[in-house]
Amino acid sequence: MRPTGTPSVMVGRGAELRTLLDAFDDGRRGRPRAVLVRGEAGIGKTRLVQELLAQAAARRDEGLPLVVAIGQCVDLGPIGAPFGPIRRILRDLHGEVGTDALREAAGSPAAVTALAALVPGLASETPADDEQAGEFAEAIEVVLESLSATRHVVIVIEDLQWADAATFALLKTLASTLRGRHLTIVSTYRSDDIDRFHPLHPVLAELDRTPGLVRVDLEPLSFAEVAEQVSILTDDAVDTQAVERLAERSGGVPFLVEELVDLGDRGLPDTLRDLVLARYTRLTDPAQETVRAMAAGGMHVDHDVLAAVSTLDDRTLDRALREAIDARVVLAAGAGYSFRHALTREAVHGEMLPSERVRIHRAFAEYLQQNRPADSPDDVSAVAEHWLAARDLTAAFDATVRALRLSRASFAPATSVKLAERLTELWDQVPDAESRAGTTRQALHLEAAQAWHDLGDAQRALRSANEGLAVCGDDPLTRAALLRQRFVQLFNAEHRDQREDLEEAARLLEGIDTAQAQALMSRVMSNLAISEHGQEAADHARRAIELAEAAGDDAALAVALTIESWRISGDEDDQPAALAPLERAVALKLEPPLRAYAGSAHIDQLTSLGRFAEAAEVGERYYAEVVRAGIERGSGTSIALSLAFALLAAGRPEEALTYTTRARRLAGRAARAWVARVMANHLSWNDERDARAELLASERGGIAEVTTLKPQKRAWWRIEEADAALEFSVGRPSPEVEQRRREALAGVLAVVEGDAEPTPRRYAAVAASLLVASAPDEHEDERGRLLRALADWPDHELNRRWGDYARAALGDTGPADERVERWRAVVSELPESGLYAWHEQVARLRLAEALIADGERDEAARVLERILDEAPAQGVARVARWARELGAHARLLGGPDAAAASGVIATLTPRELQVLELVAEGLTNSEIGRRLFISPKTASVHVSAILAKVGAANRAEAAAIFAASSPSAS
Repeated sequence: MRPTGTPSVMVGRGAELRTLLDAFDDGRRGRPRAVLVRGEAGIGKTRLVQELLAQAAARRDEGLPLVVAIGQCVDLGPIGAPFGPIRRILRDLHGEVGTDALREAAGSPAAVTALAALVPGLASETPADDEQAGEFAEAIEVVLESLSATRHVVIVIEDLQWADAATFALLKTLASTLRGRHLTIVSTYRSDDIDRFHPLHPVLAELDRTPGLVRVDLEPLSFAEVAEQVSILTDDAVDTQAVERLAERSGGVPFLVEELVDLGDRGLPDTLRDLVLARYTRLTDPAQETVRAMAAGGMHVDHDVLAAVSTLDDRTLDRALREAIDARVVLAAGAGYSFRHALTREAVHGEMLPSERVRIHRAFAEYLQQNRPADSPDDVSAVAEHWLAARDLTAAFDATVRALRLSRASFAPATSVKLAERLTELWDQVPDAESRAGTTRQALHLEAAQAWHDLGDAQRALRSANEGLAVCGDDPLTRAALLRQRFVQLFNAEHRDQREDLEEAARLLEGIDTAQAQALMSRVMSNLAISEHGQEAADHARRAIELAEAAGDDAALAVALTIESWRISGDEDDQPAALAPLERAVALKLEPPLRAYAGSAHIDQLTSLGRFAEAAEVGERYYAEVVRAGIERGSGTSIALSLAFALLAAGRPEEALTYTTRARRLAGRAARAWVARVMANHLSWNDERDARAELLASERGGIAEVTTLKPQKRAWWRIEEADAALEFSVGRPSPEVEQRRREALAGVLAVVEGDAEPTPRRYAAVAASLLVASAPDEHEDERGRLLRALADWPDHELNRRWGDYARAALGDTGPADERVERWRAVVSELPESGLYAWHEQVARLRLAEALIADGERDEAARVLERILDEAPAQGVARVARWARELGAHARLLGGPDAAAASGVIATLTPRELQVLELVAEGLTNSEIGRRLFISPKTASVHVSAILAKVGAANRAEAAAIFAASSPSAS
């Protein structure tokens, strides 16, 4: 077989290409998609993506510009330069849309400042002096989201197996949230490189749990496809036996098929490595030497760098490069040269002698260090890797110090932590490490622990804290900080309250009067206060505030004041007093993340006080601030969720849903579960049962995770379940409904009687009382337990209002006039009660029911009409449905004839109506008892009361009256 060159058409891969094109079309239609293409080396991942982009260009929509940006990951060692491929993507986007459009897409000055470090010319030449850079990852997301509103943005990230840690972290977020409208993200990686120790492995494990992620696995070519590839590559007739041998030796890997065809009549090599090196071994010595030098530099090497490290003169180097290009070992690319395939580069690098490897890597390090910008993350990271390969650990250490400084400036904690850890690994092998690093080893471990904490990895943060403590020595400040860090991470990772760490930290800091020590001691006191109750918590919270004030540290003071607010609210059950520390905290000069921390607590406290309009007003201001600061993803989720709940409580669902939708897209897996709870509660009250079930099913994994890891937060889930189980029915509920009610009541009663915070405890009491009221004859024991719990509540206005509501619901079995009086009192206070919109409408419904029982039908009709007018717009459509059903049964709604009817059926209670309906079906007292889960004696009492109220002489007459007065008979 005589080779003719690289095939111009792609062989096979029809199904895989269709999957990619479907994802592309989804993105074009406004359904963002992320795709992972995986397969072994040489299988054709890049060729498939090239075909996608070619066909995508042909499908471009004239009304929707297509913007393509490609980020090639480069093998710069196990750490790499932060956001290496993302930098290349940003520069492509900059070239496609221009400076003005990219600035506009960034949205805020903080985001522009963050991006400017990687996109030359993006920032204003005269930035504001106090302009701080936002989070880089957040800025990337905002740019993609904004650009994809009016363009179809296609992002390609090639060779993820070489990506840096910062890119891994960003990819997880991009794939899971897919913030954008017309957005398609395609990533490729070599599956045979990924074992359980590879840094991409945990990223893939997390991505596998991401709903909507599209996976494309590239398998080897079939025999027929190998034959087709061979026929394209050669001019000769295809020999079936030769193709069979070739297919067997290549394993159906297209790159290897091409290499085998290129051998022609030469004998087959003994190993795969020999096959990959076949083109290389046919080169002359100067060409081989040049290719080996290139291999030390990576997949791509610029010409000026290669010329500097090569021992050849310019003319000989040019001839060697021409020979390597003609042999299709390397390609001319931009200002330099690239290997045609990574397999070739890896095999050639393995051919280098140890002494040659050291010499060439040293030459690369020296040239890049002297001739490339000191602020280029790619070059600085490459220098560090070259020094390591050259076995010059001191030079590698110094280069890593420089890379760490750049990484910090690039807001890349995932890369910074890896660099800090490398310095600690090299520490004992380098002279004067402390002076070279400008810090101590224990301080680097502390920095790593804090970075892992910020990245949400408590286990690694704990490991870093322990490693720092092992080498700390007699440095009380750093040791105290590491002890505090270990306490925090043990609690986060294992839910262990290792109080002795905080106590030891406090002993170390006692008597040190520097501002730094006082601020750290304040944080320790805050940690102690939040894990305690009673006088100890109060004393530690007070001291935390005093120390922060003495240190002049606004950050520590804001944390202390926020925790003091939570303590007053939870321990003292005094929500009005708890507001003052938060108002002081948010007035401090704080960095945006800390202001968001205090701001979220401020919204929640206002909401708990029933000041919903004020909570919404400040919440919208805090949310705008995090967007402007470029930290919406990191800090916006909690603010958006708190704000959404305040808006729902105020009966403003359309505004609220914009924030719940936003929070769900911003949040990670665990945080999305909390968003789902708020949304599920709204869907229950808005009578969207199927949508609620679908939502909870989609977040089942995250919900299980958070309720297992944080059992103290289960109270709110039990409340959500209780609200969902509540039914107001004038007919007989199904056994399934009754079983759901009993289970929900048991769960929410445990919240009322347990050690829940005051806000969920109050809500739980009302939810439980309404469940009891929906079937009063079955829950006498629960009624008594609730009344006893209410009697123990501290006596203040907020508890009184919620308690009066619960008592009114628990008293719905009494005389009609007393029920009217109780519910009138509750409804009269609704504008100032601080009760949620759905509870307000249920109170009106209960008042209407009591009015009907008391014969005040005109007023009842007015109350029901008000519910029908207000509730749907407030997101409380379920109560509107109940109002329609009650009005229909009472013949108050539906027209003048119905409104004028005065049937005695309207005087019956809901339970009596249930019993009468079963009497009309011909059931005996025993059968009624079994159906309603009450005793036959109780059923008999109800029947006697019904006969007296409707004026019937016997059961048959009562059944006839029921049939005549039912809506279907009218």
